[in-house]
Amino acid sequence: MHGHHEQTLLRQAGWAGWAWLAVLLATFSAQTLALFVPFMSIKVVLVGNDIYSLPNSVKLMWESKIYAVAILIAFFSITFPFLKLACLLVVWVAVPPTRERERILYWLCLLGKWSMLDPFIVILLMVLATDQWAVSTQTFSGVYLFLGAIASAIMLSTIATQIDRWVNPFAQGVRPTSTVKTRLIQNSGWLSVVGPITLIISAICFIVALVTPYFQLNQMLLTSDRYSILQSLTALLHTNQPALAALVAVGLIIAPGIVLIMQVWLWIAPATQAKHQLRNRRLRAVHEWCMLEVFALGLLLFLWEGTTLMKTEVKPGLWVILGTIVIYYSGSFVSLVALERMSKRTDSEKFIPA
Repeated sequence: MHGHHEQTLLRQAGWAGWAWLAVLLATFSAQTLALFVPFMSIKVVLVGNDIYSLPNSVKLMWESKIYAVAILIAFFSITFPFLKLACLLVVWVAVPPTRERERILYWLCLLGKWSMLDPFIVILLMVLATDQWAVSTQTFSGVYLFLGAIASAIMLSTIATQIDRWVNPFAQGVRPTSTVKTRLIQNSGWLSVVGPITLIISAICFIVALVTPYFQLNQMLLTSDRYSILQSLTALLHTNQPALAALVAVGLIIAPGIVLIMQVWLWIAPATQAKHQLRNRRLRAVHEWCMLEVFALGLLLFLWEGTTLMKTEVKPGLWVILGTIVIYYSGSFVSLVALERMSKRTDSEKFIPA
């Protein structure tokens, strides 16, 4: 028996299912090619010019006995992207509508951004080498293939999740029946105080994190420049790196800013319970492009292993970024708990109407 509830996403999506599959195969090809094409070169005066690819950088770190960094980059930037594409393929062509399919897609969406770890380390190297006479860097097509493949994989998982929500009854959850428009801030008890306060603190920390330098060069013969997130974006644009600049702009500035605005709207704008849930799903979709935590891990790894090339000094911006991430996710968690509590209320329970 092959009823509606036993169909795969490939069959349920119609012609769009085959188009999605074609994009996935193209993404897999680009991801594979990125393994063999150089990412960047680093030229140091009196030392020489080294060309790095993904596997080569992992090998060099392992030989330098920086084992933890080598393992993290090997997993997040080499192993996981292929594992994600393989899981997406299996889910798309073989898994029927079940709760397991919804959960697999949820985790693939949640973890997809971590594949950007290595590009952020490349960005740090490019930024530090800006306007330095003793050190210069150059990017190659490998980094653009990799960026395109990872961005494509994130979009594919988002699209698969949305289609699954349309056709998979297990992904739709319990549909709220209340037609009363309410504001989350008026119907969340003590969370109505904690949520907005956390959100305000998160917004302030985010703005401070954008302009506060996170580290400074501290090495003989190199200009001791300080760099914040906004200064990093300016440096990448100055060195004609639009793809890497776009990653910084979208992942560290635009997407986090949009999420903060969407969270404010979630708390104060009147809506039915169904509309509140829809807003939260849209917020989660944008959240997949927020990469502050990936950038922070890249920063920590660079400070650990990058000192062999350029000595750097930690500045307050690094701690501001880490604090912003903690408060940022705390605010998201409070919003989610408030929504969950409100979604469990029935029409017979009293809401404070908008």
